[in-house]
Amino acid sequence: MNKFKLLAGFLLVILSIAACKKDSSGPEPDPSEEPGNGIPASFSYLTTHQVNVSIQLLSNNNQPVAGAVVTVVAADAPEKTFMKGVSDGAGFVKGVISVPSYLDTIAILPKYTGLLNEVRSVIKGKSTVNIVIGGENGLSGDVVISSANSAMASLEKFRGDASTQGLFGTDYGFPSPYTSAADAVVNTSEYPFSLGRPKYLSTTSDVIDASLLSYINASIPEGLPLTQTHPEYLTSTVQSNIVVTQNDTEVFITFVSEGASYRNSLAWYSYPTNNPPTQASGSSLVGAIDAVTYVFPNASAYGSSGGLRTGNKVSLGRFNAGTTVALVLIQDAWSASSGVSYTNTKFYTDSRFNPESNTSLRKHSVMLYDSRHNLFLFGFEDINRTSSSDNDFNDLVVYASGSRAGSISTTNVALIDTRVDSDGDGVEDDLDEFPNDAARAYTSYYPSANSWATLAFEDNWPNQGDYDVNDLVVNYRYTYVSNAGNNVVEMTGDFQPIAAGADFKNGFGVQLPVASSAVASVSGQSLTNGYVTQAANGVEAGQARAVIIPFDNHENLLKNADGSPQVNTDPSKAKATGSIASVTVRFTSPVTTAALGTAPYNPFLISNRRRAYEVHLPNNVPTDKADKSLFTTGADNSAPATGRYYLDKNNSPWALNFADAFSYPSETKSISSTYLRFLDWAKSGGTSYLDWYVNTAAGYRQTNNIYK
Repeated sequence: MNKFKLLAGFLLVILSIAACKKDSSGPEPDPSEEPGNGIPASFSYLTTHQVNVSIQLLSNNNQPVAGAVVTVVAADAPEKTFMKGVSDGAGFVKGVISVPSYLDTIAILPKYTGLLNEVRSVIKGKSTVNIVIGGENGLSGDVVISSANSAMASLEKFRGDASTQGLFGTDYGFPSPYTSAADAVVNTSEYPFSLGRPKYLSTTSDVIDASLLSYINASIPEGLPLTQTHPEYLTSTVQSNIVVTQNDTEVFITFVSEGASYRNSLAWYSYPTNNPPTQASGSSLVGAIDAVTYVFPNASAYGSSGGLRTGNKVSLGRFNAGTTVALVLIQDAWSASSGVSYTNTKFYTDSRFNPESNTSLRKHSVMLYDSRHNLFLFGFEDINRTSSSDNDFNDLVVYASGSRAGSISTTNVALIDTRVDSDGDGVEDDLDEFPNDAARAYTSYYPSANSWATLAFEDNWPNQGDYDVNDLVVNYRYTYVSNAGNNVVEMTGDFQPIAAGADFKNGFGVQLPVASSAVASVSGQSLTNGYVTQAANGVEAGQARAVIIPFDNHENLLKNADGSPQVNTDPSKAKATGSIASVTVRFTSPVTTAALGTAPYNPFLISNRRRAYEVHLPNNVPTDKADKSLFTTGADNSAPATGRYYLDKNNSPWALNFADAFSYPSETKSISSTYLRFLDWAKSGGTSYLDWYVNTAAGYRQTNNIYK
């Protein structure tokens, strides 16, 4: 049976009855046997869908948090980035994201200490999500509240975990009258995932306003090593513990935030300032810490496997002058089924007791004095610093305060930092990638800095193809430089042809949704064939909308060493590596994200150096340079009046876009015989088998048909 009849029962897409390539010696296909029947006429073969995202950042008294950098990524693949932005004066970051259709959940990552550093939202089946991070509820909107367990543990099953290591050991326990987690923590319907929230919280929480959050973020910024941003906080001469200077001082510990995957516990102990312990624990009372009392059995936030809200506080009791109160973080000690484990690794504010052999790395907390808010901030690092610690010291953030001003010593206590914004753009220097350039604030990527999305074309439009979608395969990614108002100053597209399974010498272009005059300059194209005319600013001349041509012939960038056609589609031939056309577009004035839209914009193939022959994604409009008289000729079944473009009468396309790197078929292997759920996906109008091209389970792909 000839090649075309073998393909007849498979859907696919795309086009070449004809003359451009490979082996065209067989008879033309019988139209009654053409693939594509049963596909909805309105189907555009989108492998992505768009979601409107609104994120608001608030302090716990509902003040907006402005100038925070927020990134939206795939929940379980954070290298896939969909949006990045700076919160505005009302605390909002808004935009439209384009995500793979198979993706269920996104993660919102505010880079701002004092706020949850990861919040998840289910987007499956949604066109809009609204999320509030912070505020009086801690977290609200279309969010996933993570629990400490997959099923609720019964408090009645908690073991008592106040410990006695013996008469001469260190005791671990809860404040009186509580004796174990079974009676010390609450799990009510108000806090369905609040395992570890202590019953002994103060009845009134503290207000932590936006100004305090800005101080905290300036002092211990998220994701930045303190060893670089504030090495002075880590010197051995700074005070690390709470030294009480007035009699009958009540000491409070207030929860601010946590940025850890662990469910850590926080506890405290005290001793006479002039007689500190010499060991954390021991077989006798001599020199050892006598008793350790839990502050937050599960020092995790609501929405992050815990139940603490910003501002929740605990009274440690009243102390007289000459008493020192120290804190200890017990690593990943909370379990919903068994309470607190006092045997886990401990990190003390008194660094002498920490486990690192290198004394310069023993410090696991910083203590900072804030005179404006009259408090002592503590930031903890919860991983051994000789291993994989990020050294940002905000895995747990709390502060201490006394019942009266001046009741806690400030001697040798480092001072909290204040917001520094050198270029005055509203983004503090630690968050600003361009701290001395008010026109630029941050860089973002699609689909990520180090991965690719893919476009796959058939090149014989308007004639029918052979359905292997490898006539031109282009990997692409975009880098954006934006200002503090989230407007794009410049963008760079990296375009790498990785396969050319045709005799044609094809070019490649992208139409942007902005006027040609909105572009100040374009650089980096590979143009050698003379059929593309550029305007003075580097866009293609004669186009109302900005059109860039990264390359006018794929052989400029991808070619077999022996000069033969059909590159990287025949597994028996040596593989060639394509060069990258890195094209930078600078705008005359910053472009809003709403005006620019989302990748892939409007990419197209230029067939065999014939400028008027454009091959676009389904239902994408041709540019001003396209020959519109070619519509409805050959196999094309476009209807421009209704917005239908680049589909044949069986609703098959000539191009596909993937938000991931796509493993394309080898020569003569149709996409539907390679990806076995492609036809089911298309016939469902894109509602079934959304992961048809990434799922490697049995029944999804014929692996031998994929080019390797």
